[in-house]
Amino acid sequence: MLGMVGLFPDYAMIIVGANMGISKMTKEHLGISLALRLPFFVVLTKIDMTPPEVTQNTLKTLHKLLTVSSVNRKPLMVNDEANIKTIANALISDRICPIFQVSSVDNTGVNELTKFIYELQTRNSVNDMIGSIDDPA
Repeated sequence: MLGMVGLFPDYAMIIVGANMGISKMTKEHLGISLALRLPFFVVLTKIDMTPPEVTQNTLKTLHKLLTVSSVNRKPLMVNDEANIKTIANALISDRICPIFQVSSVDNTGVNELTKFIYELQTRNSVNDMIGSIDDPA
């Protein structure tokens, strides 16, 4: 919790194991991100070792979780690098939640995720809640 509030992060990356599904900890991290009004995105890992039907079940559960009224995010699967800059810029709107499917074994999705993180802007430049360093405390 200290890392989430003490260092004033710009974004939250929520990691979900495709083989484990949506855990209680995943829901807690999502809740913390929402409470702190942090834009977040989801990385679905271990897609190389998980049977396709289990991965699809995890994605289905994730979609349900993201679309409930208290979360209210449109799940957006990121499968190629074509629109990554647009998606990174739209993340600040708090209307979408990009989902990346990643395997560190066969490198699936790693390039897309890396490019996405590179394209994210610091919230200092886009968030009115953050004052300048010269503003009085």
